[in-house]
Amino acid sequence: MVTKPLTVLPLLVLLSCGGGGETPVGPVPPVPEDTLFVTVEGGPFVTSWGDSIDIGTFQISRFEVTNRLYYWLAMRSGTSLPPDPGFPGVEDYLFGCPDCPVVNVSAVEAGEAAASIGCRLPTAAEWEYAASLGLTGNVFRQYPWGSLRPVDAGFPANFMAGDEWDSRGLDGFTATAPVGSYPLTGPGLADMAGNVAEWTLPVLSVCRVEGGSWASPSEDLTIGAFRDMHPSDRSWLTGFRLAR
Repeated sequence: MVTKPLTVLPLLVLLSCGGGGETPVGPVPPVPEDTLFVTVEGGPFVTSWGDSIDIGTFQISRFEVTNRLYYWLAMRSGTSLPPDPGFPGVEDYLFGCPDCPVVNVSAVEAGEAAASIGCRLPTAAEWEYAASLGLTGNVFRQYPWGSLRPVDAGFPANFMAGDEWDSRGLDGFTATAPVGSYPLTGPGLADMAGNVAEWTLPVLSVCRVEGGSWASPSEDLTIGAFRDMHPSDRSWLTGFRLAR
């Protein structure tokens, strides 16, 4: 079930330009789709690391948090803006690519930003459960769309296409893509594989980062192919989505 998006108030912030030039305007305000949530009915689940968990019903955002939404959340929560990733051909990623997922945000900053609207990061178990809905068999050898490799499934995700750096643009993008550029999963979630890897809720001093990114080979897009990072780390491959 898809729930209505959170109500977000328009925000227009003027930034100091320096040198006496014109004052640039910040990103456009969030749109309702930025905070559209999918309700995930819970149930028993065995995680890829072997824990048996009863997942409670929760909600997870359809899309990864966009630059547009993160800017608004950061202004609301007093969280720092991320450093620019320096993607080739993109002069100012945060302002110039409002529809793309935010990157270079730590799990700590992501959690602060999410909390400003009553949300949080999904747990790693919730993330894997949501990504595996609709699949049968051993879900940890599959992609969110099934068992076909992305090249055989018609490039349904943004990843290092061909598993080679120089061929990564075969899926349509050489770095991040606007959220929702690829087909939704059965439950109605976008980019559960590729685009940006996603922070999950920290446990002590460890965060499991799920989903693979635009620079991941195909095997790293499978469910359960997580990597562990410290909550204060940043990466130009990693963003997040909201849960509540």
